[in-house]
Formats: sequence, C-alpha cells, structure tokens
Amino acid sequence: MAEDSKKVFTPQGAGPVKITINSGAKEDYIDDGGIGKRFIEGQEIRMPDDAKDTKLRLGPEDDKGEDESISPKSDIPKNDDKEDLNLWTGQKRDYSRVQTGVKGLDELIGGGFERESIVLLVGSTGTGKSIFGMQFLFEGATKFNEPGVLLSFEEEEEAIYRHAMNFGWDFKKLSEDNKFKLLVFKPHQITGILEEGGGQIRDTLIELGAKRLVIDSITAYGLLFRDEYKRREKVLEFFNLMRKWGVTSLVICEDFPKDVEKEEGSVGFLSDAVVSMYYQQDEEKGIRIHSLEVIKMRGSEHTNKLCAVNFEKNGIVVYPEVEVF
Repeated sequence: MAEDSKKVFTPQGAGPVKITINSGAKEDYIDDGGIGKRFIEGQEIRMPDDAKDTKLRLGPEDDKGEDESISPKSDIPKNDDKEDLNLWTGQKRDYSRVQTGVKGLDELIGGGFERESIVLLVGSTGTGKSIFGMQFLFEGATKFNEPGVLLSFEEEEEAIYRHAMNFGWDFKKLSEDNKFKLLVFKPHQITGILEEGGGQIRDTLIELGAKRLVIDSITAYGLLFRDEYKRREKVLEFFNLMRKWGVTSLVICEDFPKDVEKEEGSVGFLSDAVVSMYYQQDEEKGIRIHSLEVIKMRGSEHTNKLCAVNFEKNGIVVYPEVEVF
C-alpha cells in the first residue's frame, strides 16, 4: 500500500480510541510521529491531551494494502479530568512501590523501588549484580504476580537458567507459565531494534503484560560506541524508550560507582535511583565482604548506611545492622 493511500485519523480531542481492523487481520501498526507500536483488534488506547494536533497514520507494517481504519470509542469519556497517564500504555500511573524481593532491602528504601522508575545497579565484576537482577524478576513473578523480561547481552540462555537454579529459581517453568521471557541479543543488534521503537523488546513486554525489566548490561551496549558523545546519545535513546514502556527497569552497569554521576548526562543522571554493590577486602582479617549502598533514590527516604550482603540458599539477603569496614 502506498504511503499516501494509508488511512489517516485525526482525533477531535483527547480520550480513548479503539482499534478496528476491517481487513480481518489480527493486529496492525500505528505510527504516531515515528514511535511505532503494534495494537491488537479491539485494544483501547488513550490519546494525549494534545491529541487534536496529532495525526495517527494507520497501516500494516508490511504494507500489504488491506483497508484499515481507526475510530474513536464514543462510550468512554474523554480525559477531561487530567488523569496522570502513561501516554505510551494509556494506563493511569501507579505510584505504589515495587517490592524488590531482596530480603532486608525494601524496608530501607521506603517499601521498594518507585513504580515505572529506572534503577541503575552498579558495581564491578563479582559483586552480585546479575543475581540481584534475577532475584528481582523471580520474586516479582512468583510473589507479586508481576511478569518480567530479562534482556541479556552477555550470557547465553543455558548458562542463565543453570546459574538461577543454584538458588532454586526455575525460570524455564516461569517462561512456560508466561510469567517470564528471556531475550538474548548481541549488543550491535540493539541499535536496529531501538530504531524500530523497541521492536522485539517492546512487543515481548506487551505480549507478556510485563511489569519488570532487567538489562544486563548497559555497559556492554555502550562499548559499541567509541565516541563518548555518540555513546551517551544512544544510551539516552534507550532510557527514553524504557520510560515509555510502563515497566520498572533495573539496569545493570559495570562502571565504578563514583563515576556514574560524575558528569552530567551519564547513566547515573539518567536514572531515578542508583544502588551500588561492592566486594571489598578486609586486609586485616584476610577476607572479602559483600555489601550494598543506596547512592540515590529520587522521591524516597532511604538508608545512607553501607549494608552487609550475604548470598544464601534463596538469594541475596541484606543485613543493615552488620557493620561493614
């Protein structure tokens, strides 16, 4: 179907619209100024308050030429009450806390992470960042009915599942139950996906009804770009998409904690919260100690202590009362 023959719907005001597909296709594609998203037959979406100035071009992604149309759903009231909506999902924002599932941590950060926030988990190799991310996803799916997606740039599927089983986390079963999905990409593949508005990542989140996303790691993605300005531009683009997906994102980073907020525009500045994990050596005792520190958490009261961490049978446990050198 030629570009100029696609139907163009110009909403008359803010409010929900309902997808209607005349061709009998099961899903279609809307492009609202370059940000694409698939919609299913009968799915409702809510237009932003300035929708009267927005044109939605509706047409199949593969341009087969079927006749499609989009129409307002008149029996739902317009958004005259100025509800606080996520304009990507069309859902009212939920400001409840997202419990991490890490024993001993939530009570130190006001009950959990802020919903739909981006949390940067930073630390060097061996500090337990990947285990923290897996625990966040497993506990979310099994205890809080919040499906999750793991986007991995480093480990393959078999290794991820095997390491998780060390803590009794059966992610294969969660995947079969449609409560978890694993996406493994090479970092260079993400560039094209982001140019598509999120592509397979976005579609997986929608199909799963995901509430949680873990990215392991943003450092691996950033290594694609030798130019620092380009790297920051692409990471910012990635973060902007995460904010539109309506999920709580845990982004793993292998930079030094003191560096993540050193310069404006760095990943620490882009994040709503920064949690740092350490594996420090006590030279006097001849041992290494795992610990955790909440460096920042916007809009939340949180501990300023360096807290001891232990890796136990069912995952990470935080011990704030244990003194760390």
